[in-house]
Amino acid sequence: MKLYSRRRVLKMAGLVVITSAAGLLLPLPRLNAAQSLANASAQADFIQVSQWLTQQENLNSAVAHALLIALNQTQQNFMAGLTQLKALLQSQPELLQQEQLTFAASDAASEKLAQAILGGWYNGVVGKGKHALYVTYVNTLANQLVNDKLVPPSFSYGKCGSWAQQP
Repeated sequence: MKLYSRRRVLKMAGLVVITSAAGLLLPLPRLNAAQSLANASAQADFIQVSQWLTQQENLNSAVAHALLIALNQTQQNFMAGLTQLKALLQSQPELLQQEQLTFAASDAASEKLAQAILGGWYNGVVGKGKHALYVTYVNTLANQLVNDKLVPPSFSYGKCGSWAQQP
């Protein structure tokens, strides 16, 4: 057990008090990690477009928020593109009735954004290559659609070590 001198303890306590006071008094901007898109209307628009594209009514709001942030970081002009995509899907609901989602050539940017949104929901990954952001793994729609029969890859099917025995 190491014993500290009274002088050293007082120095450390003084340092803690000074840094705490400086943190309260200095006008530093607050850090809002991953909260840059806390706009409720943006999240509502994103969830609405996601429900239309995935044709799923019950989407996880936490995953939606994370996907919204990741898409905003990886897609240029994401919010403007989301507004444009929402307007397009509202004006042309027959696009969602197609077997394969294809847009007109003039709406190529909206088609690319729709594919990025669908990829995020089904794969849990937004972006490609070095700029890819992994948002979720177990909560992807691809895993949720088959979770009654399949276990996500790399998850154990039974107790620890059960994989070593023949079924």
